[in-house]
Order: sequence, then structure tokens, then C-alpha cells
Amino acid sequence: MPGLDCLCGLHATREPLLLRRARDPSVIGRVALWGRIVEHELGYRAAFAYPVRLTLVCMLCFWQWGLERSRADRVARLRGGRLVPLCDAHVEISNRYGYRTPHLVAADGVQQALLDSYAVELLPV
Repeated sequence: MPGLDCLCGLHATREPLLLRRARDPSVIGRVALWGRIVEHELGYRAAFAYPVRLTLVCMLCFWQWGLERSRADRVARLRGGRLVPLCDAHVEISNRYGYRTPHLVAADGVQQALLDSYAVELLPV
């Protein structure tokens, strides 16, 4: 339960560009919040949340240009099972500079699996 003086709970923001500060912005969306909700200057903290709409983004494009220019084309599965959505241009750059991206799958399939699993709609960009 988020208290006024702690950082626990699920965090949400009104402004997607603030998510560019996140460590791995891979899925961007809208969420429904409920339970105890604390509003703060950058958004909200809530006891519970569930996605309403979502989309995969190339995290490197998102950091550089924001949501409108950050479509993911592929998802790389890295060591340890971490999934990283990337656009084709960033996959090519990674490979060119020796950071191989093995185990690539089409982002559309991963995104559709997320949409189906959560029974939500695609976030229009």
C-alpha cells in the first residue's frame, strides 16, 4: 500500500516523455489504477494497476526521439532471458559494431501475445 513518504506501489505518469528516464522502456501503455492512489508532481503511485492499452517500443529510439518514432520491429532474447525490442536499424547497428543480437523474433508476434495475454487493445501512436 503506497504511503505518502515511501516509494512503494506501482508508478504511472501523465507524460510519456518522462518514461525516457526509465531504465528499459520497452512497453508503453495506459493503465487503470485503483486501491490507494497517491498523486505526486510526476504522476501517480497506486496499490494496484492493470494495462488498458500497450505497445512495444524500440527503447533506443524512444530514448532518442520519443514515442512517435520508436516502433519495434524485432525482439532480441539476451542471455538470462531478457527481451529487448529494437527497430531494424538498431539491430543492424548492434551487429555492425560486434554486439550480436541472437534469437531475434518478429516484434508483431510478441506484441500480439502481450495484447492477447492481457486482453487489451493496442496503444495508438
